[in-house]
Amino acid sequence: MAQIQVKSTILDSDYLKEFCFQLLTHADLSQADAELVSDTLVESNLRGIDSHGVARLPHYLERIRQRSISARPEMQWEQLGPAVGRVDGDHGLGQLAMVKAADHAVELARDSGAGWVSICNSSHCGALAYYGLRIAREGMIGFAFTHVDPMVTPHGAAEPFCGTNPICITAPGKNGKSLCLDMATSITPWNTIANAAIEGVSIPDDWALDANGQGTTDPNEVVALFPFGGFKGSGLGLLIDVLCALLGGAPIGPDIPKMYGDLSQKRLLGGLVGAIDISRFTAVDSFQERIAEIIMRWGALQPIREGGQVYYPGEPEDLTRAERLKSGIPVGWQLIKQFNQLASKCGLSPLEVSEVECDVDVTVETSPTESLI
Repeated sequence: MAQIQVKSTILDSDYLKEFCFQLLTHADLSQADAELVSDTLVESNLRGIDSHGVARLPHYLERIRQRSISARPEMQWEQLGPAVGRVDGDHGLGQLAMVKAADHAVELARDSGAGWVSICNSSHCGALAYYGLRIAREGMIGFAFTHVDPMVTPHGAAEPFCGTNPICITAPGKNGKSLCLDMATSITPWNTIANAAIEGVSIPDDWALDANGQGTTDPNEVVALFPFGGFKGSGLGLLIDVLCALLGGAPIGPDIPKMYGDLSQKRLLGGLVGAIDISRFTAVDSFQERIAEIIMRWGALQPIREGGQVYYPGEPEDLTRAERLKSGIPVGWQLIKQFNQLASKCGLSPLEVSEVECDVDVTVETSPTESLI
């Protein structure tokens, strides 16, 4: 596993969530929407996906200020058939559109056995696991896809075409132990590069290219990422772009406004969410028992390294979540400074942090387990 190490302090998850909630309500989100978005961000941090946690909030707030993201979107739902529909996100925060799409996909699946919902006119939605697991808690198999502006080179190319275009598939198990595959089609999330730039740390030289088409360790010089698995990740990323763009009427990768480009320009992102009603095929309890058996047999496999462990998809994140609920969430000092500057401008209380610094390894899987745009 590749890591970046940053100077951090530790914050309680509820305290951090309340701070994010206050910033979002000050930016004119409704209390319900601010609570949901805060929950999605802090959940990402709890699961160890710091690339898609609270570090993205300053960017969202700046886009709201510049009106490329609507604080109070009037999202529209259109049912297109017995098992399909579309959510128009009205250029609000992507988390709101994706939750609405996930909930409609579940409703369609209860009626028809399966439900598929495309999303248009949306923006960055954070980690997809949040939506996949939301569907899994309803006793269904969940699917979630999104796309983004060009950040990843097709296999053999020296310039990008698609984004980091993630895929998430979930299958519910017993006692909250569900399978959750949530992965980018790039070797690492772009937002991990952004986090490294914020904190002033270097990255491995096999993650990304600079403007000269050369590998770089400077996150400020990155212009494109490599796909994971060569042509396999490259091809999967392209097909995810097709699902997200063509069904919802969104632009394809090269035509999507850049996330970190003109912040006054709307993103126009698409997405696709699906749900399969397990009960149409077999008893949900029986399905969950079999998932539990898979998890048990998977974990009992002989590890390749002495003292190692074979984790099922989503297990490292579940373990990290349990630990961080007890010990707290590491937040980089530069991000703390950003937050407190925002709080000062808004007339809110700053984050109260310990004066003691700690070096925290922010872990990023460079194999496809959980990493996003």
